[in-house]
Amino acid sequence: MQTSRQPATPLPDTVSFEPLIQRLVADGRSEAEVRGLFSRPEMVFDPEPMTAKLTELYMSKYGLRLVTDIQNRLSALGYHPWPATGKLSRLTKWAIRAWQRQSGLPEKARATPELLAALRASTAKAPPGLDFPPEEAPTVYESALTEERLAEAREFLAANRTILAGVRQRYGLPEEVAVGVAAVETRCGRYLGEKPAVALLSGMALARDYAQVADAFSYEKPSPDRTAWLAAKARERGDWAYRELAALLAYAGRIGRDPLAMPGSIYGAIGVSQFMPTNALTLARDGDGDGVADLFVVADALESMGNYLHKAGVGGQTSETALREALFRYNKSRAYVNTIMAVATHLRQTASPETPGK
Repeated sequence: MQTSRQPATPLPDTVSFEPLIQRLVADGRSEAEVRGLFSRPEMVFDPEPMTAKLTELYMSKYGLRLVTDIQNRLSALGYHPWPATGKLSRLTKWAIRAWQRQSGLPEKARATPELLAALRASTAKAPPGLDFPPEEAPTVYESALTEERLAEAREFLAANRTILAGVRQRYGLPEEVAVGVAAVETRCGRYLGEKPAVALLSGMALARDYAQVADAFSYEKPSPDRTAWLAAKARERGDWAYRELAALLAYAGRIGRDPLAMPGSIYGAIGVSQFMPTNALTLARDGDGDGVADLFVVADALESMGNYLHKAGVGGQTSETALREALFRYNKSRAYVNTIMAVATHLRQTASPETPGK
């Protein structure tokens, strides 16, 4: 989920990973290896993951002043007839995009000070008869069900029929559901992330010190008690990121990959099936028989997905209701589950006769 946040003020190039390096060495990692990794030019402190997570949490608990101001300005221009809540809801994102479209701007539904400044400078009202969306939330991720995305899923199913059939036999995971998960998570391996997971997790682990990202909340001007809350959340999330970082380094060593050659999601999930590194260490499985469980290899990623979801209770379910509930235990989002099942239904309806599971 894309969260509303103010862009973190770029920190000086002098931000040092030394506290993180010392922590990794104290926990038993080779100092030469750790210092060698952190000396590489790609290892630059990135405040974005912690900023995004803290903003998401803060917005959920308190609402964001920035979003409220954007909502009020959109309302004044005729684009936001709903209450100003301080939450970057689906409706507020729609209103932002509608204004950007009408203004001839790129459609990026993110709440930033730059967007607010542009809205305040605008005097053009919304066109008459603007067709507002219904207030009820959609039950699926609509972006994952476009024809382009469904075509990717069909192609992935056709290219990996044998692998998927084997996963179903071993773990009870239907082929179409496995493809649905891959389609929602990484566009069937087409999008694995833009930055190295090790750099993202390292930045988040270093930012357990709230001072590293406090500038991102300058517009909000949080009260002392809210600042203390943010600092506590930063420590909590930073320690989580450190555990995932340590696991990622261990996993990279296990499979013989350069950590900086492993892209990840903003919070460090890796591979075609998007495992967090701690799960990769315990649940990844070798699917192609080469003795390595590499989540960036399709056969291994699908084998690992089958193992993971089987342990989550998905494998062997005999009804769609039971399968949905098992997927929900894996990711507690009805929209996530509905989207996977919508992809699976589409694949069953469009599969050729020789497709396993038809």
